[in-house]
Amino acid sequence: MKKIISLLVCSVCCGLATAQQTYTLDQLKQLAVENNYILRSARNAIQQSKETKSEAFTKYFPALSATGVGVSFNKHLIDVDLGLPAELNSLLAESEVPTSVKMIKHGVYGSVSAIQPVFMGGQIINGNKLAKVGVETGEIKLEASEDQIEMLTEQYYWQIVSFKEKLKTLNSIHQLLVELEKEVDHRVRAGVINRNDLLQVQLRKGEVESMQLEAENMMTTISELLAQHIGKTDERIDVSVPAELDNMGTANVPVIPAGLRQEHQYALNATPEFRLLEKNVEAHRLQHKMRIGQNMPKVGVGASYSWNNLVEHKGNGSTMVFAFVQIPISDWWGGSHAVKRQKLALNDAREQQVDNGQKLIIHMNSAWADVETSYKKLLIAHDAIAQAEENLRLNKDYYRVGTTKMSDLLLAQEQYQQARDRYTDAYADLQTKILEYRKATGQ
Repeated sequence: MKKIISLLVCSVCCGLATAQQTYTLDQLKQLAVENNYILRSARNAIQQSKETKSEAFTKYFPALSATGVGVSFNKHLIDVDLGLPAELNSLLAESEVPTSVKMIKHGVYGSVSAIQPVFMGGQIINGNKLAKVGVETGEIKLEASEDQIEMLTEQYYWQIVSFKEKLKTLNSIHQLLVELEKEVDHRVRAGVINRNDLLQVQLRKGEVESMQLEAENMMTTISELLAQHIGKTDERIDVSVPAELDNMGTANVPVIPAGLRQEHQYALNATPEFRLLEKNVEAHRLQHKMRIGQNMPKVGVGASYSWNNLVEHKGNGSTMVFAFVQIPISDWWGGSHAVKRQKLALNDAREQQVDNGQKLIIHMNSAWADVETSYKKLLIAHDAIAQAEENLRLNKDYYRVGTTKMSDLLLAQEQYQQARDRYTDAYADLQTKILEYRKATGQ
């Protein structure tokens, strides 16, 4: 029975291992861009804006309309007696000459018309420009959404990397504690040391095992969030760890990429946020022009053709060519206030552009300060690893010769673990801060 259970467990483990996929950071970003719902929605919004633009373009062409009517009455709609003398009516009846006028009992009527706008107060031109601004705004929003998705992807990635490295450190510490527990147990049995040292080792091992479990649970949760984020909910996600972390303590500290620092005043125009502010001003300017155009005369020309056979079923067609001028006299009173309101909205959009632009520059300054601070923390954490390793080695030797206490050795192990964890966190934090600075400066 035990063998069967073991085989089942092995099969399940093998199946899970097969289902697990390992991705690099670049692969994760690519999958997020392809599969994330937010980006699909943003692309759909762009397509809608393009359809609106195409719809606005049709306003340049003539407006065509057609009408068709078929009628059938139980009697003639027009039935007029000519009022002739009875003798004459009798004579005409014998010669089958009608003595009354009867029209419109059965028949059809149809017409086709075309109206070409000549001048609409600039509403058609500005409406097309506004539709184009809508498409461009959607494209900028898509770019901003891609930046947000990329940032969230990196955050998930570095969180998983951080927990993987912490687990690696915890596993190493746990292995040291297992070996130390055996060594101390032998010395207790031999009566060389008291049992208190063994209890301290066992307590510390229990703490490490608890930390291992917490780290594994957190990593599993973040991996599930990442899988959903990139559209791979049916997979168990794993990520590759950078070589600099695999060789922690011996690899050189990564440097800040050359050319990362930008001139913030010039970088402002490259940010999606500022370009959206520019498009907002442009949209309000066009809306102001369109509102002015609503108060201006409209001029158009047109032609129509109509045909009917309502009179004795004889076809009769006619053509008409016309021109029109529409002057919205009664709308001028309310329209003037609407124009002023739109002008105030335009001024507000311009002030918002200036205000938010200043805030974006402040954010760039803060993001660069975060990069520098994070890099300094990484340098400090890198040096601390070598110091913690040497301190742990010395305490191991001192304990074996009996010149230090077990609590000192366990403290050295804890300090070594903390040093490695701080380096992992500092490394991940630096990568995130660099990405945030790139986003803030529109790189």
